[in-house]
Amino acid sequence: MATNELCTRLTEAHSKSLLNNHDTFLFDCDGVLWNFPEIFPGAVELLNYLTEQGKELFFVTNNSTKTQDDYAKRFNEIGYKAKPEQIICTAWLTAQHLKSINFKGRCYVLGMQSMVHELGREGFEICGGIGPDPLASDATAVKTDKLNLDSNVDCVISALDLHISYIKILKAATYLNRPNVLFLATNDDASLPQSDEVVMPGAGTILASVATASCRTPTILGKPHAPMFDAIRLAFPEVDPKRTVMIGDRVETDIAFGNRQGATTLLVFSGATSETYLDSLKQGVEQQTKERDLLPSYCVKDVGQFLNFLKSN
Repeated sequence: MATNELCTRLTEAHSKSLLNNHDTFLFDCDGVLWNFPEIFPGAVELLNYLTEQGKELFFVTNNSTKTQDDYAKRFNEIGYKAKPEQIICTAWLTAQHLKSINFKGRCYVLGMQSMVHELGREGFEICGGIGPDPLASDATAVKTDKLNLDSNVDCVISALDLHISYIKILKAATYLNRPNVLFLATNDDASLPQSDEVVMPGAGTILASVATASCRTPTILGKPHAPMFDAIRLAFPEVDPKRTVMIGDRVETDIAFGNRQGATTLLVFSGATSETYLDSLKQGVEQQTKERDLLPSYCVKDVGQFLNFLKSN
């Protein structure tokens, strides 16, 4: 597809074509459906409308701090009856990936309780990393003989960890110094969605520290990487990328993810990517300085406008 055929402004005709020619719709959540606790106008109505039209909906998120059940509860509270299996979150994804490779062993996990829940549900053992593991406030050095390192770690998983510390990075890197230890990461997002001036470091900042210290390259599971779509196809074999629409707000994750899997992509301007940035990105692609995968098939103001196009006579 030529560059001038990408980034097409969505119209009523385009919208109805997307509806008629696709069976599956994948949604990112933050910046697309909500900036929680604010639910974007038309978001819930769009989900219900697509479901009424017989479409299959999934919610693909790099957020590793919530479980499938957490997200399903949130959707039900705002007026959409979601089933847990519709939620493709990276805590669940990590467990499914380990299951798919027939992993047998113990995991050191930099992450939150959601990781404990999803990994435990599939029978995987976590041997450390969850919760605070700080140095004493008056410490001036690390006493390595007091670290209580585990001799039986088979996998290190790097996720978003609000309790990250020097000691936890040290332990993760030390385990990864053992050549047979598997290295997984839920995602490599640099920052979290935020509506004010505060910069919220994402899971990618933790991953960068561990990868740098260990000199190891992880398998990254979340968007824009292939394992997330592989897990969807494994659990739902009927999903056909050519009849799938990926709707997101961030070109580097959502749109690149959809494009690389052969889906049609729809960018909304209600979140991370602005119209100005998209225009500059398109110029960069034309000048061959930016990746073509970052350009969406279509773009639209927000999900509310998409809904209006779908329902217009």
